[in-house]
Amino acid sequence: MRTSLSIYMYRSHRSGLTRCLSKMVLTGLVVTFLVIGSVLGDDPECTGTVASNGQHGHCATVSSCPYSYFVSGLCPSYGFDIKCCYNCHLGGCQTGSNIGTGTTTGTGTGTDPGTGTSTGTGTATQTGPSPYADVRATWLSRYDHATSHAETAANFATLKAKGINRVYLNVWASGQIYFHSPTFESLGIHGLVRDVLGWAVEEGRKQGIEIWAWFEYGLKACWGSSPTVTVFSNKVNSLGWIKGQAGEYWWMDAGNTQVLDFLAGMMQDAFNNYPGLAGVQLDDHFVQPWQLGTDLVATMTNAARHILGRVSGRVSLSPIAPPTLSLTNYNVDWASWAREDIGFHEYVPQIYREYASVFNADLDRVIAAVGKTKLVPGLRCIGTGSPTTYDALGQMMSRCEAEGIGYSVWYSRCFTLLYTDLILG
Repeated sequence: MRTSLSIYMYRSHRSGLTRCLSKMVLTGLVVTFLVIGSVLGDDPECTGTVASNGQHGHCATVSSCPYSYFVSGLCPSYGFDIKCCYNCHLGGCQTGSNIGTGTTTGTGTGTDPGTGTSTGTGTATQTGPSPYADVRATWLSRYDHATSHAETAANFATLKAKGINRVYLNVWASGQIYFHSPTFESLGIHGLVRDVLGWAVEEGRKQGIEIWAWFEYGLKACWGSSPTVTVFSNKVNSLGWIKGQAGEYWWMDAGNTQVLDFLAGMMQDAFNNYPGLAGVQLDDHFVQPWQLGTDLVATMTNAARHILGRVSGRVSLSPIAPPTLSLTNYNVDWASWAREDIGFHEYVPQIYREYASVFNADLDRVIAAVGKTKLVPGLRCIGTGSPTTYDALGQMMSRCEAEGIGYSVWYSRCFTLLYTDLILG
């Protein structure tokens, strides 16, 4: 056997890994590589701070930070993808994308090291559950917001007892906000109702429930006969942000970068001001309905990319399903976004069906279009007309579990008022 070897060592601050790069001439050589992710990052801007739980920060990936108790912007050596986590004492924090331990075995042959050509075959394994399979989520509407911290604590204790481990909390609707946002305040108008997000993040941390800030209104400015019916819509109308009316709503222009920067700015404010926030979510109101134009698909794709490029944390999308309906009626080609992986952390399509058989058929269509990698289907419990029956809802949940994917139930009243004995597994 003839080998020629040169090794280069470098330190990657972004991944926190020390790696060896080598050039080899191999003839029938079997090589095994072991990659182990670095456990904790050490930027002093992070490690020198202490959170309200008494713990020092450590730089870690969002997905590995227990209960997503982190602050953005304190790990400059690693970039936006790494956060300052204050729950690393619970275990699991990682700074590398290759979290855990994996092995790859392969065989190969090569020529002169100067050409660096080789061929080989290999297998790779990675252990651990899917980050989406265990999601048991629900939406908390603004109409069900608590009016006090104590009420919030009681509500989240109830949801925890029902098996809920994630809540999408409405923080942006009808020109009003339920969290502190300097971006909104920069408009020079009042919009804060109360800081529900602050209560939710604190109680979610206590209960082990992820909190995602749900920006329900997305690109909607207001409901009504005029674009000036609310203080907010009147303001943005004066700024030239209104695209037009579709149905009973007035919509902001997805092609206007000021509009997109405003929405992205509010989303980033949520991450900056609420340590421990797990993510933010846009839904089926991040659209341009067909009444505004049928040639706006590229506009919406550019809008999505623009926002994703300006928000440092995890962004969820809860679109209309099936994807063909979203494309033709709302100019949102989210199936292509998912296939191309443009940056959304997950897709929570609203497969809101009253009957399990219809749900199953539409879930099949969604899986065929986008796969299951980032899929967390939205299930209907309560909606227009009769609620979904207990048995039908159970069948939908069972189908998701059989597919190895999590799910989110519309909406929290399903557990607190309708099916009070329902406990998720």
